[in-house]
Amino acid sequence: MANLPYVRRRTRPVPSVAPGVMVDVWAQLDLAERQRRRAWLARHSRTPLHLLGVPEELIELTGLHVTEWALPPDVPSISLVVQQRSRPRRNN
Repeated sequence: MANLPYVRRRTRPVPSVAPGVMVDVWAQLDLAERQRRRAWLARHSRTPLHLLGVPEELIELTGLHVTEWALPPDVPSISLVVQQRSRPRRNN
């Protein structure tokens, strides 16, 4: 948190993109990228963002826009961001 003012000064916001973490879409990835991610996950068991351990709130505070990996449908959620987000509640 001590470096937050520095990061804010160094980032250049993109007006059309809100700061924070966006999860991409597995189905939209080409075969080579899917294979690359599966190999990474087999080696590291976590996404790169999860390995960094940076909380989603801190990313938003700094004004950064980060893309988190979508995971293969057969892989349980191992993303730090996805695990921390609460699921929407159903209104009955």
